[in-house]
Amino acid sequence: MMLANIITVLPEITLSIGALVVMLSDLFWGKRVKNIAYILTQLFLIIASWILLKSLLSHVHVGFEGQTLSNELTFVLQEVIVLVAFFVFIYCKEYIEDRQLPQGEFYVLALLSILGALVLTSAHSLLTIYIGLELLSLPLYALLAIRRGFAKGAEAAIKYFVLGAIASGLLLYGMSFIYGITGSLDLTEIGKYLTNPTAAHMDIVLIAMVLMITTATFKLGAVPFHMWVPDVYEGSPNAVTAFLASVPKVAAFAMLVNILMIAMPAQSFAWTKVLMVLAVISIFFGNLMALAQKNLKRLLGYSTISHVGFVLLALILNPTAFAVSTALFYVIIYVLMSAAAFGVLIVLSVKGNDVENLGDFAGLNRRNPWIAFLMLIVMFSMAGIPPLSGFTAKLFVIMGLVDTGHLGLAIYALIMSVIAAYYYLRVIKVMYFELPKNQTPVYANKVTLFGLSINTGLILLLGVFPALLVTLITPIYMLF
Repeated sequence: MMLANIITVLPEITLSIGALVVMLSDLFWGKRVKNIAYILTQLFLIIASWILLKSLLSHVHVGFEGQTLSNELTFVLQEVIVLVAFFVFIYCKEYIEDRQLPQGEFYVLALLSILGALVLTSAHSLLTIYIGLELLSLPLYALLAIRRGFAKGAEAAIKYFVLGAIASGLLLYGMSFIYGITGSLDLTEIGKYLTNPTAAHMDIVLIAMVLMITTATFKLGAVPFHMWVPDVYEGSPNAVTAFLASVPKVAAFAMLVNILMIAMPAQSFAWTKVLMVLAVISIFFGNLMALAQKNLKRLLGYSTISHVGFVLLALILNPTAFAVSTALFYVIIYVLMSAAAFGVLIVLSVKGNDVENLGDFAGLNRRNPWIAFLMLIVMFSMAGIPPLSGFTAKLFVIMGLVDTGHLGLAIYALIMSVIAAYYYLRVIKVMYFELPKNQTPVYANKVTLFGLSINTGLILLLGVFPALLVTLITPIYMLF
């Protein structure tokens, strides 16, 4: 039995060992072996990915007395986290060297944050959810301030830390209500009890539900818990922003699904209304604020808020299995697009010059046509232009809304998508139709450019052949 439990959490154990090995290797051999922290980090991510691919063929398993749950959804989410982190670290390597950031600390903190994300995706208990959330968040606070002497980074770290601490407190407060009512930490047991709670408990359950949704949507960056997103994106180093904009989003999505779909399915009459309101205002506010941005990192931050709105819209669909599958497809496509977009920013940020503003992209097509083309694909995909995967993801959500009778929401989402296309197309216009301020050609590391090309190629491939991803997600439909 213990061996079965250990096998279930083997990816988490692998990354735990990886964090220790990277830390000690950097301490003792960091000066003698170049890039040892980076090499070992990528090696452990490859091992974890291989373990997860093997795990996809296994059966559902509840481990450690109900603390963890391993199923197809868990493995898909964990595989996405590991692969996206692998791509992000490829982009970050040259940037970290150029800025002389402490490599060992960066990769150890990132690995610990990834470990927290994996714990959060497999959590089947209120206790494991909280442990995973803190393990995900605490290293991120340090990562944001890793660039010493950089005032914006320190400010971003403080903002994220203070708001994150409040969100964690709200989560614990909501969990205490649920535990007090049900007497259980196990999500399945909680779900059974809350199927028919007493009238006296109903109001408390709804309050606890709102508190826990607040924490999950804070991590996702939905309105009105979005205040940190543009400021933290802008203030953190580009390498940290790329990580922050991808890995934690998948983990936060898993947390929201576990709480709502497993612990509170009987309260769907309430949480679907909450998610609907959050989705509508997130899409509106995210697009409205993005229209006025000249800083590309802030623009992508507000764009994130809008995309989160689409994910929340997907979660209100019926039946539950269809909602989770549609939202999961959207989340996977979004993190691929986000990683690629920030990857381009990192590639262009050379010789101590951080590329952040739209003006920095002026005439990029003349300086490096290939990088400009990759950014073109990413922006078109985010705008929802066919046949790219961003279009397919939005199409699935809008079609789902129509099929489930939410015609007004479908029309609203369609109109907002058209409005959003403006600020994405503006980036393309600057790259292709404005004269560059600097005529010097842009050269990128071949390995970094290859990784970015693969990342962008996936965005195109999954748009043309969405069945490749849909087939992977289909078994998840049977879980709900």
